[in-house]
Amino acid sequence: MATNPWLLPVKSFVFTLLSFALSTSGAAEDSRPLPITITAPLIETHWQNAPSGVTLINNKDIGGGRAPLQPTDALHLAPGVLVQNRDNFAQNPRVSIRGFGARAPFGIRGVRVRLDGIPLTTVDGQAQIDAIDPSAIQTIEVLRGANAVLQGNGSGGLLDYQSYPSHHSPFARLESQLGGFGLRRVHGAFSQQSVDAQPTVSVPADKQKSNFGHDRSWAYRGTFTQLEQDGYREQSAVERRNAGLRYDYQRDNQQWFAMLNHLDNPLAEDPGGLTYAQWQNDPSQAAALSKAMKAGQQVTQNIASLGLVQHFNETRHQLRAQTWLTQRDFQQQLPFPGDSLIQYDRQIIGGSLNYQRPIQQLTLHTQLSLERQRDDRQRFCRDTSLQPFICLTGISDDLALDQLETAHNVGLGFQLAGAFGPQTTPQKGRWVIGLRHDRLRLAIDDELQAGGIDNSGERVYNETHVSLAYSHRLDNHWNLFSQFATSFEAPTFTEFANPAGSGFRPGLEPQYSRSLEFGLRTQRNHYQLESSLFMVRVKDEIIVDDNPGAAPGDERTFYRNADRTQRNGIELGGRWWPKALPPLTLAGALTYMNARFDDTNNNHLPGLPDWTAFIDAEYKFQQGYFAAAALQHIGNRYADDANTVNVASQTVTNLRLGRKLSNPQYDMQLVIGIENLFDSEHLSNLRINARNARYYEPGAERRLYVSLEFEWF
Repeated sequence: MATNPWLLPVKSFVFTLLSFALSTSGAAEDSRPLPITITAPLIETHWQNAPSGVTLINNKDIGGGRAPLQPTDALHLAPGVLVQNRDNFAQNPRVSIRGFGARAPFGIRGVRVRLDGIPLTTVDGQAQIDAIDPSAIQTIEVLRGANAVLQGNGSGGLLDYQSYPSHHSPFARLESQLGGFGLRRVHGAFSQQSVDAQPTVSVPADKQKSNFGHDRSWAYRGTFTQLEQDGYREQSAVERRNAGLRYDYQRDNQQWFAMLNHLDNPLAEDPGGLTYAQWQNDPSQAAALSKAMKAGQQVTQNIASLGLVQHFNETRHQLRAQTWLTQRDFQQQLPFPGDSLIQYDRQIIGGSLNYQRPIQQLTLHTQLSLERQRDDRQRFCRDTSLQPFICLTGISDDLALDQLETAHNVGLGFQLAGAFGPQTTPQKGRWVIGLRHDRLRLAIDDELQAGGIDNSGERVYNETHVSLAYSHRLDNHWNLFSQFATSFEAPTFTEFANPAGSGFRPGLEPQYSRSLEFGLRTQRNHYQLESSLFMVRVKDEIIVDDNPGAAPGDERTFYRNADRTQRNGIELGGRWWPKALPPLTLAGALTYMNARFDDTNNNHLPGLPDWTAFIDAEYKFQQGYFAAAALQHIGNRYADDANTVNVASQTVTNLRLGRKLSNPQYDMQLVIGIENLFDSEHLSNLRINARNARYYEPGAERRLYVSLEFEWF
């Protein structure tokens, strides 16, 4: 009998983690937990005490000699997370957490995204993360499960990106990658700080890596990245520039901060999806219509944010206020004729106020958020000579849609955390209770009124959701946790697309979910382990409509509500620094999920694999040499609701070999990397319910790259 090639590494990973945990369960009591703090929840907590599934990804996971093309590249380390579409920069990476977000044909849907406190998820619920520079990120906190109490509209979880602080050492950094398929990337960063008052406490000189945070100080940090790539497939080139600047000023217990973020993406081509026969014949080809239409996008975006953090005398007593303004100019040519040229000018203005104070042994956090989104959107007909019946007049560049879309959201949330019980007895349990109410208003002003019909309208949703979580300390190293939560997810303006023309699609409603999870977590000096069992029930899930009743040749994606769906799964994630082999570091994630329609057919939800696994191993030799390998496996899945198109499992392995040289003035690192070491056939993206069976976006063949990094102190 043939053996599936991924079973051996997965079994080895599971056996290693579990056997190591068992063998060290009687270790000396002087073992100390690793100092990991989670800040993404409203109330900051230690990772070990968190009452739900959460993974912390650090800068070594993001960089470390890898070629960081996308800010989602390191998310494989989080169990329950599936990342697709690394290579199609016109569609952006797709991320799903516990199955939420799998339906999105582009970008991130159902999962909230935040960068330094700024929501990158629009008010209507769609996230684009092209503004995130991977090399500027210090940590990513991945919260899995319903998070409506934390952020409002969204069902799947939260990706919380934190940039390097302005006072971070080193003060200058330069890195560059060159590789196959025309990869050319350069990143630079610099920082500076000044202190006007001396520290009030004596600090040894060797510990004074940063003076920021004393009586009066300021610091700033700037970054710039340019990425160019021809791409493995035809019609897949990209040119993108990211720049960022942060300034911090602190006086006593008050900190002001200001941030600017700029994105210039003048070229991002879209090779489109292929049929199975086309994929097998030539995976590097682009879809014929993608080339004919010159499919792709151009984006310019600017974000500005101003904030204040006020710390009071009591521990856990603080006030945080932040405002932000986002302006995005967007144009995209879709890979089909008809009304396929999209452009919009977007403006988002928002603010949040977070106040936290202790109440005896409890902590109360109150959050108020206000956001407004304004999209001035048009669609134009293109290449009408191919299919002239789609456009109104049969003239190319004819205006097919012109509407003003506005979204307003007001959210008020409360979270109470701590040990409930007499203070005279030791408390091993910690409760977290959350409540949030959102008022979301979506409106469309039909400015075209084709045929004299005004399709203007609005939708208003008043939603209140709750969460109840508990974490229990078994001993100094092991914690049990559980959480029940409810959430909602309203359709976006894109999902409201109406096959009959402009305005809202009739009958499309928000989806509602209830989730329950139980988990076990441990943390010691030499290993870290988390396991979760989750169950999710969704009512009126928003899914791709494979029979929308659109006009012939209209290849836009439309959506409908399913009745009910369910997801049941197990997650396991961990890191290991073996005592017997200190130069070795192992990290990995394993997920099993059974996601189905809850109806008479009981079909699997498309796009979601049964198993996913990721293993990363790094070994450090003497004199700064190191070798690392990463393996990712994605199990079987279906491409359509009817489960008639079965997509086989895939496994891809990457390799890195390098050397790091260090001295008191600077560090230098040279890495040679090979992506897809064994040249495995695989998909970069699977298009759900795609028209004309064009489900497949092939991943790249083997690629060699070189990375060179300098850091000055």
